[in-house]
Formats: sequence, C-alpha cells, structure tokens
Amino acid sequence: MDRDVPPRIAYWSTSFEPDMEALASEVACLRRAFRGSAVWGVNARSRWPLTVRHGLGFHPRMQLVFRGLTAVLQHAFDVNHVFGSLGDWYHLRAVRRRPTVLTAAVASGACSEEMLSKVDLFAVEWPDARDELAAMGIERKRVRLVFPPVDLERFRPTPKPEGPFTLLFASSPDRADWLDDRGVGLLLEAARLRPDWRFLFVWRPWGTGLDELRRRLSAEPAANVEVAAGRFADMTPFFAPSHVTVAPFRCRQRGKPVPNSIVESLSCGRPVVVSDVVGLAGMVQEERVGTVCGLSAESFVAAAESARSDWETLAANARGVAQRWFGRESFIRAYRDIYAELLSN
Repeated sequence: MDRDVPPRIAYWSTSFEPDMEALASEVACLRRAFRGSAVWGVNARSRWPLTVRHGLGFHPRMQLVFRGLTAVLQHAFDVNHVFGSLGDWYHLRAVRRRPTVLTAAVASGACSEEMLSKVDLFAVEWPDARDELAAMGIERKRVRLVFPPVDLERFRPTPKPEGPFTLLFASSPDRADWLDDRGVGLLLEAARLRPDWRFLFVWRPWGTGLDELRRRLSAEPAANVEVAAGRFADMTPFFAPSHVTVAPFRCRQRGKPVPNSIVESLSCGRPVVVSDVVGLAGMVQEERVGTVCGLSAESFVAAAESARSDWETLAANARGVAQRWFGRESFIRAYRDIYAELLSN
C-alpha cells in the first residue's frame, strides 16, 4: 500500500449517535481522519431493520443480512476495526481474515478464543485493562493503551461557578436495572445527606432508565435534584455551571470505564469525583484532578467534600491532564500507528 495514501478502515460499532454516544463519537473522530472509511454494525436500539444515519446500523433480526453484506463490503477496506468490547461476537463472527484491531472501550466478558483469534491487535482505554487482558491469556505485546479523545477547543475552562456546590452526572444508563450500578441510587442518597448541594442529572431520551429515575424521585422527592433530559449535542452548557462531574460507578461492566463526561469535564477544568471502579481512578488520584470514593453514599459525600475544599488546585490540574493525555491528535496518531503496524505485517 502507498505510504502517502491513508488506509481505508471498516469500523464495526453498535453506536451511531456521535453527538450523544461516546463510542460513536470516537469512531466519528477516526472517520474524519481516515477518509474513505465506513462504519456498520448491529444496532439493537433501532426500531427499524436498517438505519443509514452516521453508518449502516442493522437490527439484530437482520443478522444474516448483515453478515452476508459485510462479507462482501469489507474486502474494499484495508483494516477491520471492531470498536466496542471483547464480547462483540456478533461483529467478530462476521469479520473475514484480514488485518484486524479490536478496541475494548467497554468492559465485558470475552467471547470465544476462536473468535478473538481473528484479532491481530487490541486497544484498551484504561491502564488496568492491559492486566485484565493478560489474565485472559492475551499477550501484552498485542495490546496498546489508547485514551479516548476530547475536543480541547470545544471543551474549554470557564470561571468557577457561583451559587451552591453543583455536582453533574452525565453517564445515564439506558436500562432501569442499571441505575444502581451506575451509582444513581448512591447519588440520590447523597442528595438527601447534603440538601445544600445541587445534583444535576443529564439524561439521554431513550431506554427505560429515565422513567425509573423519575419514579424514584416521585416516590422520594428531592428539591436539590434536577433532571435535564434530551438530545444534547453540546454538553458545555452543563459543565459551566457545575463544580464537579461525578461517576460513582458500582460495576465496571455496566458502564464505559472511561466515561466521556469525565474526560470532557477535565478539559473544561472541572474536577471529578469517581469510584475506584472507574478506569481512570488511579490517574485521578495521581494527577490530583479530583477525588476517589468508595461504594457508599457516605464515602461519596466525603470525597465530594474533599474536592469542594480543594477545588482551585484540582481545577487547575484538570485542564493540563486533558491536554497531556486526551487530545484528539494523540488519539488519531495512536491509531494511525496501529493501522501502519497491522499493514506492515
């Protein structure tokens, strides 16, 4: 292949809303850099058999059509890039033998060894994932660490907010039975412990999670809890009035271990409060860009209070960490190197 011609990448994804879904946003960033690439995949959220907005999304009942069509289409591309998790068997089953990278951006159980054998290189988005893959028998030399990207120009620091200490949660789960695993129940309990704080929940308008949140708030009203639900393409208006962004996850398999809201918060100069389940917990502590809590409301309140007390220092560090580790240029360069390595072999 001509070194001056960018490779054509076939991206396999379950997410097709780049303005609201982290994985879709990352794939869109790569597609802009590698022109002539395409994205397709199985999209269980769609009500339609086939969607074409931002890529070819096939409903699961179209699995056979999906496999047949992509068996032909993927030969027009240089590299297959599966963007999701080690459990994406529905995509790996359709992948034909050609240079393939799999990005494990979501924690999950792994599919069969036979399917994973189709993958030449793996990319992970949080440091501990390298050890997790090694424990599964995946050689470390096949694993690369690539942090997710943020638009540093769009997400810029703003002055410290006035008013009550405001905590932003923007990692809404689709499913009602995932609320507690994402830490929503913990946050509602924390809101009752600290009525002087303001808790802002930003929610995407799909799935059953929003109805369950509203049901809980109806059963136990909390005047200091606000819910903003909608298709928000721009999150900057929510970071500006917030002091910290929170992700007190209780289960790594029920959320993206590196939530986009946390990365965007750092870029905006906003400290974060995360549980030790979150993939960036170690970085948050080491770089002093926020605090880490345990899995109880009391532990969360203590960690948030610590972030409030040391806000100026943590906020000053946050932007620098975003620039150092999460810039789009670094993200694109890392995958350009991965694609080149695959094609050279």
